Amino acid sequence: MTVNVKKCRILHIITTLELGGAQKNALDILAGLDPAAYDKFLICSPQGLLQAEAKVIPGLHLCVLKSLRREISPLYDLIALFKLVQFIKSNNIDVVHTHSSKAGILGRWAAWFAGAPLIVHSIHGWSFNDYQFPWLKKIYIFLERAAGRITTQFVAVSVSDINKGLDNKIGARASYALIPYGIDRNAWHAGADSAELKKELGINPDNTVVGMVACLKPQKNPLDFIYAAREIVQLGYKASFICVGDGVLRTAMEQRIRDYGLEKNVFLLGWRKDMEKILPLFDISVLTSLWEGLPIALLEAMAAQKPVVAYGVDGVKEIVRDGINGYCLAPRDRQGLVEKLCILLDNPELAREQGLASKTLLQETAAFSRETMLESIRDLYHKLAQIKHQ
Repeated sequence: MTVNVKKCRILHIITTLELGGAQKNALDILAGLDPAAYDKFLICSPQGLLQAEAKVIPGLHLCVLKSLRREISPLYDLIALFKLVQFIKSNNIDVVHTHSSKAGILGRWAAWFAGAPLIVHSIHGWSFNDYQFPWLKKIYIFLERAAGRITTQFVAVSVSDINKGLDNKIGARASYALIPYGIDRNAWHAGADSAELKKELGINPDNTVVGMVACLKPQKNPLDFIYAAREIVQLGYKASFICVGDGVLRTAMEQRIRDYGLEKNVFLLGWRKDMEKILPLFDISVLTSLWEGLPIALLEAMAAQKPVVAYGVDGVKEIVRDGINGYCLAPRDRQGLVEKLCILLDNPELAREQGLASKTLLQETAAFSRETMLESIRDLYHKLAQIKHQ
C-alpha cells in the first residue's frame, strides 16, 4: 500500500470527545487539514461534549465505536481492536494518528495489524506516572515500549514528555517531534465585562475570583483546590472559587464543600462551552495537577492575561515562569498554594503584572499559536509520506 500524497486518507483515533486538551488538539488538527488534500476520518466513543464540534468539521467522516471505552475491559477492548482493524483496511487508511493512552495502544496495534503505512501517536502525558502502584506502572511502561516499536512517529506536546519517554526506553530520539498545543491567542479578552456573570452565578461583585479549569479526576487533584479555598476563606479574604469541569471526583468535592461550609464560596460549574465568557471572570488561574502533558487550560488562562499558580509538574514548568507570570510549586504543596494565592490577593497590582507577563510570554512564543501547530503537523505528515515513498 502506498500513500497518495495528493489525497491522503488519514484517521485520528481518540477514546472520548470530552472537553480536554487531547480532544481539542485532535479536532483542531482535523479542522485545519484541507479537505482537498486529505480524506479525514475520526473514530471515537459515543460519549463526549465535543461530538457536535466534530460533526461540523468540513470533510470529516465521524465514526462512533461503542466498544471503544476508557476503562480496561478485555472483551470490549478485543472487539474494538477487531473493528479498528476492519475499518483501517476497508477504508485504505494511509496514516493512523492516535491520541492518549487507551486509544493510543489499541489504535496503533490495529494500524499495525491492518498494514497501515504510517502510524503516528500524540502523547498528551504518558499512561504511567509516579502515583501508580509500582507493578501497574511497570505494566504501562511495557505496553508503551511495545507499541513504541511499531510507531512511525511520536508527537509530543512538551519536552518533558519526550524526556520521560526516552528515560523509559520508549522509541528512539529521532522518532519524537515536539509540536506543542496551539491556541487562538486572540479569542481571550482579559477586559471582558464580568459583572453580569458574577450576578448570574451569585458571586459577590467585590470578590476576587480564583478559578480552575480541569477534569475532576485524580490526575487533576481538585481536592487541593477546595483545601486552598477553605484556608483562604478562613483567613478572611473576600474571594470566590470557581471550578469548571466534571468527572469522577465531583461528588467528593461537593461533600468536601459541605464539610467545610463553603457553599457560598465555591462554585462547581461543570463543563462549559462558553469559556470565552467564563475565563475573563478569573483574577487568578490555578491548576493542581499531579502530572501533565501540556495543560491547554493554562495556555488559555495566559492568553486571557491571568497570573497562574500551579504545581510545577512536567509541561507546566515549560510555560509558567516562577515569580514572573505566576508561581510553580512542588506537587501537593497545599500550604505553598495557599501562601502564593495570599501574595496575589494581597497585591492586586502584582497579580496584574504577572497576568500581563503571561500574555507577553505566550505572544512571544510562536509555537503556542494554532497556525504554527497546524503548519508543523502538515509538514510532519508531508515529511512522513515522502520517507515512505523512498
